[in-house]
Amino acid sequence: MILINIRSVATIVIVLIFITGCTKSEPKDSVNNITAIELECNTPISEAKCENQLFNDEESIKLFEEAINTAVENLGELDYSAEYNMTIFYSKDVTTNYHLSLGSHRTVKGLLVNQENTSQGYEISVDHANQLRDLVSKR
Repeated sequence: MILINIRSVATIVIVLIFITGCTKSEPKDSVNNITAIELECNTPISEAKCENQLFNDEESIKLFEEAINTAVENLGELDYSAEYNMTIFYSKDVTTNYHLSLGSHRTVKGLLVNQENTSQGYEISVDHANQLRDLVSKR
C-alpha cells in the first residue's frame, strides 16, 4: 500500500487551484469573431464588372463564414487565377488573407486559398458559391 504524504497532496491541490483559478478564460470566439470581410478585385478573369467590396453586416458575414467552414480540402494541384484577395477581419485586430475565386458559372464550385499556403486550396460547394455570387453581384 502506498502512503501519500498529506503535505504533498495539499501542495498539489493548491497548485492546481492556483493554475485553474488564475487562468483567465477568453469568451468563446473572442479572437475568432469576424467583424468584416473585404474583397479586393484582382484583374478580372471574366467580362463581369468587379468592384472592391466591404461586408460588415451580420447576414453577409454569416454567408461567408458558412462557405469557409464547409469548404473541403482540394486534393489535387492548384492551377487557378484569383478573382479576389479576401481579407477577413476578426476582433482584436487579427486578419487572415485568402484568394477567393467564384467565377460566374452557377454550376461550378468556388475556390478558397489561404495566402499563407497557396499550394493548398479548398473547394466551396456550388450552393455556397452561388450564395456568395449573389451577394457579391447585388452590391
